[in-house]
Amino acid sequence: MKVDKKSWQQGYEAGLRQQESQPENTDVLSWHAGFLEGQEETEMKIKTHREQSRRKKS
Repeated sequence: MKVDKKSWQQGYEAGLRQQESQPENTDVLSWHAGFLEGQEETEMKIKTHREQSRRKKS
């Protein structure tokens, strides 16, 4: 599968913002692949932040 870099980047940025609105004229698979990666990165940052907050309170 060939990834459309522009569509992937748009999906990635949408994933970081947690906004699932896919723009028209993007490659569906590339956009969703980028979205999932951006979403995962955001979730990891939130998880890390929570763990650090818990440690500071202890």
